[in-house]
Amino acid sequence: MKIGKNRIAVLIGRDGEIKKEIEQKLGVKINLDSKSGNCEILSSPEDPNYMPLNIFTAQKIVNAINRGFNPVKAMKLLEDNYDLEIFNLMQIVGKSDKHIKRVKGRIIGRNGEIRKAIELYAESFISVYGKTASIIADYENLQIARKAVSMLINGMPHHVVLKFLENKYNEKKKERFKQMYKPEF
Repeated sequence: MKIGKNRIAVLIGRDGEIKKEIEQKLGVKINLDSKSGNCEILSSPEDPNYMPLNIFTAQKIVNAINRGFNPVKAMKLLEDNYDLEIFNLMQIVGKSDKHIKRVKGRIIGRNGEIRKAIELYAESFISVYGKTASIIADYENLQIARKAVSMLINGMPHHVVLKFLENKYNEKKKERFKQMYKPEF
């Protein structure tokens, strides 16, 4: 996998702590060429934290950091029910920089308000970086955030997307309330 030049330092971290943390928690070895940005993730079967599927989790975390997330948010992917969704805006809206910039602006909103609303109501993290928009969330919330971002990409008005998010958030709150106060018979 290739890491962007301006994301290499973020992946390594101060004194290599981020890279070391990923390697220790997942039992993998990350070979990163800081000049070219080439990154290779290898398994370390002798490591006590090694599990065969940890390579895929490490790839997701490295990919999330490469897509603009800070390492703390990317580490959420260590939890089993969290996943990463990446929208390649170039494939969706075409190669026109003008269209990509417009769609990125729609997803972020004025002063970041739409992005904050999606993060709040869908309980997720969103990064709009380069020619991509990415989401980290648990599976249930990922569906909601994915739908909201898709609506924005397809040109839905912001107030419609906000109403959708509020409705889904209220449904989740009602469901949690029902689960919490379910009578025992």
